[in-house]
Amino acid sequence: MDTVTYPDPAIARYISEHFIPFRAVLNDRQYWPLFRANHIIWTPTVGFMDRNGSMHYQCVGFLPPDEFLSVLIIGLARVMMAWTRAGEAAVELKAAVERHNSFTPEALFWLGVARFLARRETSGMWEAWERLVLQYPHSPWARRVYPHTDGNSL
Repeated sequence: MDTVTYPDPAIARYISEHFIPFRAVLNDRQYWPLFRANHIIWTPTVGFMDRNGSMHYQCVGFLPPDEFLSVLIIGLARVMMAWTRAGEAAVELKAAVERHNSFTPEALFWLGVARFLARRETSGMWEAWERLVLQYPHSPWARRVYPHTDGNSL
């Protein structure tokens, strides 16, 4: 991540605009309580915490810049939703959906959630989830939207 992903200009810009980065090293004992408290057992793990230190999203393993940017967006949105900023989260998630990579199905799932939380009505949620099921019918995220979906329709 240090040689490929973090130095990427888009990644560096997004991090500087939206986050306060913190690095903890797995083999440094002073960070072990942090790892234990947040169930981190492997590196790299990127975690997204709120201002109170509560973890809202984690992603484990190396990712190239394009996919990592989607993770950053999803992580930010998950924290926003926890703090009743679902409308803002939906805007971020829409940008993640437009990136078209392996995280797009997850972004569509959370976009549906954000849209519901923002207005407490289901039309925007179902719009995102129908797109998820139609475009990514075999993804684990499509199977989460409705218990009776066969992967082809809602």
